[in-house]
Amino acid sequence: MKNNKIDKETKIYKPKKWSFRKNKARENHPSLVIGENGNNYANLGLTHSPKRGHHKNTELSKNPNTKDKKTSYIRDDLKYDKKENLKVILKDYKLSSKDVDKILKIINKKR
Repeated sequence: MKNNKIDKETKIYKPKKWSFRKNKARENHPSLVIGENGNNYANLGLTHSPKRGHHKNTELSKNPNTKDKKTSYIRDDLKYDKKENLKVILKDYKLSSKDVDKILKIINKKR
């Protein structure tokens, strides 16, 4: 698996209780882990940037990082990274109930 890519046939993941984790594969940016596939976690990246290239990120109503007051966005591209890169759980991160529907919409669009 080059560049953390997974074959199209194996893109199915088993849902997992959501948790924010530090992602070593993405320069220690936080990611929301939503599922697992073998040795990989399916995850959505968290950022302060409203855009990446020509793609818009989804604005969250409340920053999941309780220590950060800046506007936060979730990327709408589902990534698969090795579990070893997502070991550290970020305990100070909490997803607002208002944002759960936004995340579910992204997940359902990517399935």
